[in-house]
Formats: sequence, structure tokens, C-alpha cells
Amino acid sequence: MVTVVVIDLDESLSVEMTIGVSKPCRYTVIYEGEEVVQYETSADPRTAGGRVGLRNIICRHMADYDKVMVNEQLSTEISEHVEAVANEFGPK
Repeated sequence: MVTVVVIDLDESLSVEMTIGVSKPCRYTVIYEGEEVVQYETSADPRTAGGRVGLRNIICRHMADYDKVMVNEQLSTEISEHVEAVANEFGPK
């Protein structure tokens, strides 16, 4: 069974996080219930580099979203889901 950690950036935009197949982390960006982009990376979302990479992917595909707002929301939501993220990706 695949565990998925879902973080909501607003009422329309969310990110699903799970273990990747070829790389440690898989992120799926969802906008209004539709998958926008899915990618795998070695960048852990709990690190600054992981959040910046995820923010950049979101803003590249969702041009109406502000990088500062997305970055703040990612930081807040990941910290609020720290236990679920740790359960999925292991210790930081």
C-alpha cells in the first residue's frame, strides 16, 4: 500500500508526496482536482533546497501563483505535517 502525504497550499492547489520509484521523493501537483505535473527528485521537502525546487516546479506550471506565497505555504504545511512526512521519507 502506498502512503501519500497531501499538503494543501490553498483551496485549489495541493501537493501529494510519496516515495518515488527511481528517486527518493515523488511530488504530484494537483490544481482543482486535476494533476498538473508529477516528478521524482532526490530533494527532501523538509530541506530548504527541496522546498525551493518544489516551489519552482509549482510556479513554473502555475504562473498565477506568487513564489513568496508558495514558499511560505510550503514551509507552513510541511511543518504542520512533519510527522506524516517523516513517516513517509524517514528521518531528516
